[in-house]
Amino acid sequence: MQKNRITQSIIVGLTTLVATATWAGLENILFNNSNVILPIVGFFILLIFLSLNWILAKSKTILLITLFFVLISFLFSFGFKLEYFIVLIIAFLFFYLASEKAVNEKKNRIKIEVMRVLKRGLPFVLTGLILIISTVYYFSPLILTGQNEIIVPRTLFDKIVDPVLNLTNNQFGSNLDIKDNLYNQLNQEINKKSQLYKEYILYGLAIGLFFTLEIISIPFMWIIILLSWIIFKFLVAIGAIKIQEQAVLKEVIEI
Repeated sequence: MQKNRITQSIIVGLTTLVATATWAGLENILFNNSNVILPIVGFFILLIFLSLNWILAKSKTILLITLFFVLISFLFSFGFKLEYFIVLIIAFLFFYLASEKAVNEKKNRIKIEVMRVLKRGLPFVLTGLILIISTVYYFSPLILTGQNEIIVPRTLFDKIVDPVLNLTNNQFGSNLDIKDNLYNQLNQEINKKSQLYKEYILYGLAIGLFFTLEIISIPFMWIIILLSWIIFKFLVAIGAIKIQEQAVLKEVIEI
């Protein structure tokens, strides 16, 4: 119907705008240490718009075009990098799988069941987004903070070394001088060795973020489903979305 097309066109346009703003907010967090609240709100709104788009869309092509614009808008904020491009392709495959499952679920139901439809698609979209976030986190200055130099806590060092030095009874000079030299040498050796494994440490942090966000995304998903259901019911109530009932043909064997 005409009203449904208009509503969907508005949602598609808003989805692209919100995606662009959300990616920009994420870039500010990872590269400029900005406020984390706005991007979180942005992802909430983005996923709600995508959810409504699944409910309204009859064509998978429209869904995929929308998802394509969501991913392309990422490059406006983060720029082109081969690693980003590869991850965006993988994320697009997740988005495609999500659309397939959501649209098929909608077609297989006699009545429109918003929660069932979204439950089928959202986990894959969330995984795609989390993969993108973890990748840009890996390349951001934020992950390098604190990784350039490792310092052993001085109090811990003193508690370990003091008993040993006290046994020498100052035979080798001032305990304070020895402690300072040992402490500085220890930190230098640790940082020298850590550089050899720095790449693995960064991989570990990015992978840790991925699995952490995957766990957090479970309650996050249900909040999105609930809000999408409420907004859908509201749009139906005010007439922005029209639902029509159609007769379903059924094959029977007459005797």
